[in-house]
Amino acid sequence: MIRIIVAATVLATAPFAFAQQADDATSDMSAEEAQAAFEAYAADTLRDVAPEHGAITLGRVPVVLSVPDSVDYYDGKESRTILEDLWGNPPDDTVLGMFFPAGDSPAVADWGAVITYEDTGYVSDDDAANMDYDKLLKDMQKSVRQTNPELERQGYPTVDLVGWAEPPHYDASNHRLEWAKDLIFSDSGGQHTLNYDMRVLGRGGVLSVNFIAPVDALDAIRTTAPDILAIPEFTEGNRYADYQQGDKTAGYGVAALIAGGVGVAAAKKAGLLTVAILFLKKGWVLVLAAFGAVGGWFKRLFGSSEKS
Repeated sequence: MIRIIVAATVLATAPFAFAQQADDATSDMSAEEAQAAFEAYAADTLRDVAPEHGAITLGRVPVVLSVPDSVDYYDGKESRTILEDLWGNPPDDTVLGMFFPAGDSPAVADWGAVITYEDTGYVSDDDAANMDYDKLLKDMQKSVRQTNPELERQGYPTVDLVGWAEPPHYDASNHRLEWAKDLIFSDSGGQHTLNYDMRVLGRGGVLSVNFIAPVDALDAIRTTAPDILAIPEFTEGNRYADYQQGDKTAGYGVAALIAGGVGVAAAKKAGLLTVAILFLKKGWVLVLAAFGAVGGWFKRLFGSSEKS
């Protein structure tokens, strides 16, 4: 069964051209032919993209990755090819790399994880041990409701924070944080979006790993999350424990890291977090821009939101 979820995103030139050409020449394609056409397009787009493993220095930030064979890593340039050229997201030069399940093409993987870094300064974790996550969720939901009118005014989709898909957990020994939100964007046709976040705290900033996946990939992400969190390590002198009095500080704690990213920031990342997802046979996931030409082409092709 193939389902099309329409979401707000921005088309890059390559997907737009692909959709226009497909619309002109192959409007009577079957579902199998459409899948083959996209796979050919993806193969061409990814022809110079190859995963890496082992010890990798993460560019521009004091982090070293130890990538196991169970995970494929793509550097910043290759990740932008995936995000912008293949998936049709807006340009984003903050992307440092991406993780995918080993052996799965980014065109059909169950999930992908985007790596970024914020030079915020030292984030205190003093509030982590005694945090009331239920109260925090209620505060976040209230904040989202208050923010939605401004989102709508700016032309972004509004957001409904349904609840925790995975309650926050802070590993005080390794200064690693993970949690997941269950979101519904107003332009998603009622479909739920998984916003699974990870943070690794360092002396001078925070490394973020954000999963891109449908909600039904939650179990797979839960399984792989410990392995992913173990991959990045801050270099000597830049670790959380290396903090010294007088260092730059962020001025906020763990609660603020969790509460951030819902509202305008999330809506601006809609291309990453609410991209259109086609659920294919064998659980494969194709991620496309389902807005404008690409979305119109697939909707005309399949005729309805579900087709066996």
